[in-house]
Amino acid sequence: MWGRCRGVSAMADKRRLNLSFSLTSPQQREAWRILSSIPVGQRTDTVCRMVCKAHEQDALLSAIRGLIREELRHLDLTTEKSRQAQAGDMDENVLGFLLALQQEGDEIT
Repeated sequence: MWGRCRGVSAMADKRRLNLSFSLTSPQQREAWRILSSIPVGQRTDTVCRMVCKAHEQDALLSAIRGLIREELRHLDLTTEKSRQAQAGDMDENVLGFLLALQQEGDEIT
């Protein structure tokens, strides 16, 4: 009452949020079960912690995904078959070089 006399609402520092849950929705039914299990008088603090924690986790997950994407851009993702083909090409090149050396040696002698 004192706040109204001075022209200041007692609710100036508070905000109210009303929710309704559809118990036919599995996710909303589970949320209702969790929320209704919180003791009266602790619900506001608990819900605030839950919302802040979920937001922090989403931000962290987003940052991790961004870092992974950035690292993957710089990663050489050649397949095992590609590596084997490259190794096979190298083996053929080495063998060809050795064969050429042998042929040169045969020509000299």
